[in-house]
Amino acid sequence: MVVRVDPAKTVMSPTNDMAGATEGGFTLLELVVVLVIAGLLFALGGPSIRSLYDTMQYREAVRELVSAAKNGRRDAFAGGVPVDLLINTDNNRFALTAHSVSVGDDQFKELPKELDITVVYAAEVSPRPGLAAIRFYPAGGSSGGEITLVKATGAGVHLKIDWLLGDVTQETL
Repeated sequence: MVVRVDPAKTVMSPTNDMAGATEGGFTLLELVVVLVIAGLLFALGGPSIRSLYDTMQYREAVRELVSAAKNGRRDAFAGGVPVDLLINTDNNRFALTAHSVSVGDDQFKELPKELDITVVYAAEVSPRPGLAAIRFYPAGGSSGGEITLVKATGAGVHLKIDWLLGDVTQETL
């Protein structure tokens, strides 16, 4: 059995008649070119974004430590009790407390793990081994000390806490 189709009754689809087509769109080649350019931009921009993120974390850590030291000085003066800035250099954490002997792990704030932190401090005010402490006294002075924060790139900052007035100064390395 053979079926015959009458050519006069066949409907032509627009895809079969490209001569009069005015449809818009992108070709596959154009899409591939755009994807390649976007991929290159992301590949080149990725390291820049990571570097920007690391710089932001570093600056935030410096701000937090400077603020904690200044707040410790203010709190000691206002409260009439000594306040300690405790720094755990092994775990890159710090805390500000008037009760340094009973300070809990939940009172510490985290600093970026990539930072190398060194502290010069008076060992007599440290509540336990491995925990650096700078004490601020109600009269306005402090035990004094120095905190150095260094990024993996070698750039860093040196914070000095004056023993006489408890002033906090910051110098770049």
